[in-house]
Amino acid sequence: MKKSLLIILSLLSTLVLTSAKKADKSVTSEKLCLDIQKIQMDMEFSALKDLYNPQPFEELKADVMAGKADKIECIYRLKEIIGSYHVMHLALKTTPDNKDFGSVIIPFYVMLYGKDYHLYAATEEYKKYLGAKLLEISDLPMQEVIERLSIYGSYETPSGKKYCMSNRITFNTMKRAGLTEKNGKIKIKIEKSDGKIEIIKCKPVKALKSKFYVLQPDIENPLFTFQDMNSYYGIKASQEKKTVYVHLNTINGDSDYLFTELFEDLMNELKKDIYKTVVFDLRYNGGGMATYASLLTNLLSVNRQELGKFNLALVTSGNTYSAACWFINDFLMFFPKTVIFGEETGQAIFNYTDIYFSNILKNLQCEFIFPQAVDTFNEYLIKRAKEVTHSDIHRGTLPDVEVSEKFEDFMKGEDTIYNAIYDYFNK
Repeated sequence: MKKSLLIILSLLSTLVLTSAKKADKSVTSEKLCLDIQKIQMDMEFSALKDLYNPQPFEELKADVMAGKADKIECIYRLKEIIGSYHVMHLALKTTPDNKDFGSVIIPFYVMLYGKDYHLYAATEEYKKYLGAKLLEISDLPMQEVIERLSIYGSYETPSGKKYCMSNRITFNTMKRAGLTEKNGKIKIKIEKSDGKIEIIKCKPVKALKSKFYVLQPDIENPLFTFQDMNSYYGIKASQEKKTVYVHLNTINGDSDYLFTELFEDLMNELKKDIYKTVVFDLRYNGGGMATYASLLTNLLSVNRQELGKFNLALVTSGNTYSAACWFINDFLMFFPKTVIFGEETGQAIFNYTDIYFSNILKNLQCEFIFPQAVDTFNEYLIKRAKEVTHSDIHRGTLPDVEVSEKFEDFMKGEDTIYNAIYDYFNK
């Protein structure tokens, strides 16, 4: 296997609790209750006001005043309460200055392929296990691990929920979920590429001081890499498959490469008259801003006649959210014969939007995010759910062709979903 590429993974995600830190004693019970009360006031103002249940918040405040819940306990219980609404745009985020939340994380990252979880990034000590299938954590099968970890996040669909290990996982979140050993290590059971089973007891690491190695396919210039997943957007073309792939990983603009430039490059590529299919890949698109969504809608409209000459496909997954679903809706408006491949989206068709970022909760050192409106922009997704997929609008957008990525294909430099798209249009 080709040697892994050394990189420093992005450290922009929220840092979570370390066991070495003690709670800030200057934060009194009264101050913590004040922040909880602010969240309750925001809930009463939010689009979820008719669903808002004050009881668990009141119970938490009673435990705080009785000395049964400190700052850290508050944050975790609030995450559980907020997560129980299953609304992606409702969340509690810790701020970088939260001194009770350090940078101790587990020493690997996980990627989901179908039903299997594989290690795709690891620190120096564990890089030899890259690519191994993760079977168990703390003697629990991965399905149970996902159930335990997902309660600290907001997931709207079963498809979105199963990706809860795809993000950074902190040691103390694992500890909170009962997934650590008494000696402070994380016990994992893996299956290596040769089929051998091995049990490893991993030590947590400090994120800011740790370098991670990332798994790479076994061939040069693969059609899809992890770098493509982390970029804003871009174009790749395969003359062999007569297909142009647009990796659209965000609905936010890049000042160095505008959406208008992306579409200009796409149209220029299509003018070569060697392609039959255009694929817009949204499987890693977590959404973005409404202004950019409107810009993309306009670009689809302007280029409607030219794009309409090709087979058109969209790729979705449990990581497809928010404005990415607006894009799908508008794409179907212009191109109703588009075929969707992949998995159910993480965003439900009926959902809550128009995010409001509340003032920083200075005692909890968190930020509360909540929706102000019901999403009314998904007319064509609703119509499709009722007439085509016959599905519940409280679930995500379902694909026409359900297909999951395979780890073996990735290591060969191929993409399972792209292969399925080619086969579909070239029967």
